[in-house]
Amino acid sequence: MVEKLRESQFCGVPGNNILDAVTTIREAIAQAEVTATPLCVLSLDFREAFDKISHRYLFAILEKYAISKCVITGIKNLYTKATSSVQINGYMSGPIPTQCSIRQGCPMSMQLYALCLHPLLTLLNEKAARLQIGRNGRRIAAVA
Repeated sequence: MVEKLRESQFCGVPGNNILDAVTTIREAIAQAEVTATPLCVLSLDFREAFDKISHRYLFAILEKYAISKCVITGIKNLYTKATSSVQINGYMSGPIPTQCSIRQGCPMSMQLYALCLHPLLTLLNEKAARLQIGRNGRRIAAVA
């Protein structure tokens, strides 16, 4: 079963942008103040997040979301046996195996990252209390 990405996920989701995420957070804070509802805001820094995604995790997520075998095979071909090299003072190192990271600059990278982040957002929305915000009254616990 293919699951839709959360509407509160702004990273890598067509039609959503960072300004919408900021607006959603501001609306949640304003709603909590007006209704005197306790609110906890947790900000996570996903610095170098693309570099931290394990290829095994990436492939497991693609299979979990029922991405076609053909697409998964193509992505595996891009990442399996990938190597990097380092150049220092004009000297190139030998190949270094790369077992983590999503290729930055790749047109698919943001969508792959969004898929990898989705299970965390789903868990937060299932476990955390949700605040009803906005004109459409959507209930959210996590914004990414």
